[in-house]
Amino acid sequence: MSLSFLHPGLAWGLLAAALPLAIHLFFRRRPRPVPFPAIDFILRARQQTERRLKLRKLLLFAARTLLLAAVAGAIARPRLVRDAAAAAAAPRGPSAVAIVLDASASMTYQLGGRTLFERGRALALQALDDLSTEEPATFVWCGGPGAPEAAPPSFDRAGLRRKLAGAEPTLGYSDLSACVGAAARALADPAFAAMGKRIAVATDLTASAWRLDGPPPLVEGPGGAKVRPEVTLLDAADGAPLPNVAVEAIAAEPDAAVGPRGYRITATLANHGGAPVKDAPLQLRVGAGKEERIAIRAFAELPPNGTAKKSLAWSFALGGPAAVTAALAPDALEVDDARALTVSVPHEVRALVVDGAPSPVKYKDESFFLEAALASPASPARPTVVDVEAFSGVGASPAESAGPSSLSRAAGEGRGGGVRLSDYDVLFLLNVRSVGARAAELARWVEAGGGLFIALGDEVDADRYDEELGALLPQKLRLVKTAAERGTPGAEARAARFADLDWTHPALSVFEGQAREGLLGTRTFRYMLLEPARGKGAEPPRVLASYDDGAPALVEARRGKGRVVLYTSTLDRAWSDWTIRTSFLPAMQRFAAYLAGGLEDRPAPPALVLGAHPLQPRGGQKVLAVVRPDGRELPPDRGPDGALTVTPDRPGLWQVKVEEPGAAPRLDPRLAFAVQPDPRESDTRRIDPTELTAWLGGADHAKVTGEKSAAAQRTVPLWSWLLLLGLAAFLAEGALAR
Repeated sequence: MSLSFLHPGLAWGLLAAALPLAIHLFFRRRPRPVPFPAIDFILRARQQTERRLKLRKLLLFAARTLLLAAVAGAIARPRLVRDAAAAAAAPRGPSAVAIVLDASASMTYQLGGRTLFERGRALALQALDDLSTEEPATFVWCGGPGAPEAAPPSFDRAGLRRKLAGAEPTLGYSDLSACVGAAARALADPAFAAMGKRIAVATDLTASAWRLDGPPPLVEGPGGAKVRPEVTLLDAADGAPLPNVAVEAIAAEPDAAVGPRGYRITATLANHGGAPVKDAPLQLRVGAGKEERIAIRAFAELPPNGTAKKSLAWSFALGGPAAVTAALAPDALEVDDARALTVSVPHEVRALVVDGAPSPVKYKDESFFLEAALASPASPARPTVVDVEAFSGVGASPAESAGPSSLSRAAGEGRGGGVRLSDYDVLFLLNVRSVGARAAELARWVEAGGGLFIALGDEVDADRYDEELGALLPQKLRLVKTAAERGTPGAEARAARFADLDWTHPALSVFEGQAREGLLGTRTFRYMLLEPARGKGAEPPRVLASYDDGAPALVEARRGKGRVVLYTSTLDRAWSDWTIRTSFLPAMQRFAAYLAGGLEDRPAPPALVLGAHPLQPRGGQKVLAVVRPDGRELPPDRGPDGALTVTPDRPGLWQVKVEEPGAAPRLDPRLAFAVQPDPRESDTRRIDPTELTAWLGGADHAKVTGEKSAAAQRTVPLWSWLLLLGLAAFLAEGALAR
């Protein structure tokens, strides 16, 4: 019990109680005695009356002094405080004690020049020092998402002190409900069954760390009965609010309006405080390590206890893996002020389109729709269109072969030369009758990593294709099937439609929800049937889409390092209406990027702090180390199955150092991955102490400490009693003064 004042500065008013004494001393007379025998008889008669008057004067003096002191004391608002920690430590016999220390990311919050973890650790050490020599104790470090293993209580105070003093916080999420449950299980040791059970938890009391929907912690007592332990919650924040502004999420989506390598980066900002935040500075950083730079500066406004989204546009100079970071100005909790993300920026795809059926009417030209799709501003491909003669090099020697910049549709008009396949990443053969002498060269080019897309049509000779391109085709061509004659009544209803699409394929995975209707609604009037796949030991072809009769529509096959996609209809409007569907443009752009290998650079999904992240090196690569955001190198972990993993301990961009045969060690940007803080640790809003103590068993089993926490103190207000005392003194003074 201790005495405190709500307004200690007003306690000086107690000096007013000395006013009656000062007045009495100031007006006190000291008469000089003069003998007068005639009056002696009268004085002796009044001696008894004088004694009564003197007593009344003393009572009157005391009443006036008490009146002034009571009023002055009531103004200072005194109260009698009983600390919950002292109440919990009241002697009830020796107990087995478990001390739980919250080591989550929110405990790195800076308050009063120290982190909450430092304050909580000091409280935990004090709780350890307050134990009697007869009380065994154990320590539970709550620094991960699961329930930790806790040792049984012991009397090794020096060892427990070393563990507590050497404990450090993590930057991940901690489940305090699970940690308290682990502490309760540790106290169930049979050696201490006859003792009481107490748990002290040093924490910041953030609501996100507790799961009150489950059963409360119970300790197994004598005879197997479950009893509630006595829980003391040591509030590291001392009842203070913990406002926090965080980058809660970051996402990046391609934005055609920004350019072929343009992205729209959206940062979700959260304000976990009761006051609005105006003009919060936000930065978009691009790059990693020493090459990171500030690309965009912006400002955001956040409502109280709310979120806001801020979208920023950025165009990357080069294709390939890239890193972006959305960062706020550092505040009291710095771990969530920045959030990184890796994106795969599409490379520029050099596409060669061989038009097998040119037409002076543009919309009837075989390559018209494909060229428009690949040449759009949002497309990663840059198409060059030639006719069959220009592709075959008719009338031109190899020395006259022009570079890709000079190849155009004009080459099909007699002003071109032979085409070098090595100048291109993807080749589209559109209704081409024959590739002639270039068949062997084309096969070698695909085997070396080139991408080939074949669309059929009236000009295609199935037997000739099987003869020239049999080693490349996913399946051999058979014959043309007419589902419906275009232009006849009811032809659209009888036309074939796509079915059984492989939505997991990288080129088709972009279609979700209603966007799939652009593919499913395609009507095909004629298409080529294929021979069944045959080939022992070879990788079977992958059917990406079929018609509703089961015939393949899109088939893919690997050939060496390259890929071949066969479309059994046309890319003009002769056999199908796919070219006028909304799905055609994105599908062709995705197929161009996929065949060029651009969609293989898909970045690894972001990992959470303290979550295991698998490492998947490319063929021939040896992982040497994992580089943290601060530049420190760590060795990767190898699981029982030989898989490489790493458990990141902090947010930011993590990179992987690899070694390849015949090359110096380097950081592979394709293996870099972003680690993000757990958003639950950003929510620093505190739990209602009465709700938490009720879950733990009520006031008889749980207490919350903290000088400023109303739930942590039992106070007895004395000022009201002082006012009553002052009123009584006032009434007494009036009665005595009559």
